[in-house]
Amino acid sequence: MLKSFTVRVVVGVLCAAFLSIAITVFFGIRTIEQGQELDVRDRMLSEAALASEIYSLNRNDAQSVYEAVSRDKGAEYSADVRLTIIDAQGRVLFDSAPDKSPGDFDNHADRPEISQAMETGKGFSLRDSSSLKTRFVYTAVRMEDGGILRLAVPMASVQHNMWNRTEVLLQVGALAVVISLVMAMLVSLSLKNSFLPMIGIVEAIAAGKLHRRIRHYPGREFAPLAEAVNTMAQSIEEQVHSYADQTAQLETVLNTMSDGVLVLGPRGHIRRCNRTMERCFPGIGNARGRQVVEIIPYPALQNAVNGMLHEVPAKAGSTLTQTVSLHMGLQSGQVFSIFLSRPQKPDPRCGLVAVFHDVTDVMRLEQVRRDFVANVSHELRTPLTAISGYAETILSVRDMEQCRRFAQVILRNANGLERMIRDLLSLTRLEREGTVISLSPISVRDAVEDALSVCHNAFTARNVQVESSIPEGCRVMADETYLSQIFRNLLENASRYAEEGSTVHISSVEKEDQLFFRVSNRGPLIPRQDLERIFERFYSVERHRGQGTTGLGLAICRHILERFHGRIWAESPDSEGCTSFVFTLQKAEDSVCGSDEQDDKSA
Repeated sequence: MLKSFTVRVVVGVLCAAFLSIAITVFFGIRTIEQGQELDVRDRMLSEAALASEIYSLNRNDAQSVYEAVSRDKGAEYSADVRLTIIDAQGRVLFDSAPDKSPGDFDNHADRPEISQAMETGKGFSLRDSSSLKTRFVYTAVRMEDGGILRLAVPMASVQHNMWNRTEVLLQVGALAVVISLVMAMLVSLSLKNSFLPMIGIVEAIAAGKLHRRIRHYPGREFAPLAEAVNTMAQSIEEQVHSYADQTAQLETVLNTMSDGVLVLGPRGHIRRCNRTMERCFPGIGNARGRQVVEIIPYPALQNAVNGMLHEVPAKAGSTLTQTVSLHMGLQSGQVFSIFLSRPQKPDPRCGLVAVFHDVTDVMRLEQVRRDFVANVSHELRTPLTAISGYAETILSVRDMEQCRRFAQVILRNANGLERMIRDLLSLTRLEREGTVISLSPISVRDAVEDALSVCHNAFTARNVQVESSIPEGCRVMADETYLSQIFRNLLENASRYAEEGSTVHISSVEKEDQLFFRVSNRGPLIPRQDLERIFERFYSVERHRGQGTTGLGLAICRHILERFHGRIWAESPDSEGCTSFVFTLQKAEDSVCGSDEQDDKSA
């Protein structure tokens, strides 16, 4: 109950008031008692002196004196007064106590008031009566004959009068207590009402409204408290803004990183990650508090994390492993290089930081490089072996006709090597950074006819027809030489794989500012898994090797089209069940080409 500030104030004020009033009443009563005692003594001494005179005037008639004293209306205690006459030797001659005779009393010479009266003429004492067993106030005076007249009043009568006088003081004290209680309540409520605005502002600051300040103080004494609260709020506001800025900077840095960042707690649970990590592993942003293996199904990563977190130094002075790197390959085909590191200084809030670098493209390019080296070695080995073998054979053959036939084989393989080297050089030029190809309006039909003139013999040898539906006014933004090379490479590819006696179709479709060109043939379909890789260098579907191709034509087409701001892809099968190569180019302003109705649904 005393935990309440209001109750404490009330109790404190009441205790102080009660203590002050109690002390005042106590000393007031003591003062009244002392004053009453002096008043009783003086009165009784006066009464005793008067009774002595009356006793002398009435010729020592004690009973008359007693009646006169007991009937004295000026004395509040006259009805309870007791009169005793004692001779000079201390013997009791008369006593007004009922049922008592002078012979029943012992000698009173040793009584304090009697002794004082015999010596000084007056005596006074407060004591218990040995005969009546009651506390009395005694006064005694010495008479002319040497005897002692003593008056006694019961202490109860004196105390009754005294309590009558102190009753008012007690009532005033009780009233003061009530007034103190009311004042304490009023002061407490006033303080509470004064504190309410301060409490409201402090609660607002605690709720995050750090701009609030205490402007009105409940009193000058509370100014230091208000200033301390305001200073605290300002300091918290500055720290919050500083932390917010730091957090925003950290979030910006983390979210703009191309690598995924994963922060783990001291027990290996996920604490936070950046956006790149969420893109790589959807759902990891909502996986706080979970283990890594629950989101990334790669046990080796979890084992590495557990190993670093639970590592114990082998001996005194040895250091813990600070970094661990590993590669992780997922079933989706993605490959990550993971770098695990622990803080330089132990931090109970952070266990490890894992950085995920996506090396899928790097690994794919590495695979392409290995395939390129293997393919180049293979492609060069075949013609070089033929050239070397037939050259050696020519040296030992004398038949000119046979030598001529062998020389033709050597020339054919040499021409193949020349084409391969020429294509490689062309591809290298296209891939070189900074290579610029100037674009101008080019007639597509002229480029197709130029390509057909080069491939005519190849189509004639296999009885394959070529049909082109490209209109005369179809023009694109390109380079004439490179555009002819695109059609030549695609037509050479079609001449090798088209069925004998079939027809190769060349068509175009216009869509907005783009032109879609299609070269299709009926022949073996390309497996779905090879549709993307056929545009890589030297890549060729295995079952079609030996067709006399360098494996660079489609790769050259792709790089040329990239320079032309276009793209190329393969459809096998297309909507007609054929194999088609489709590429796009930007049309020239004066171009007149096919309409949307000619679209074959694959563009």
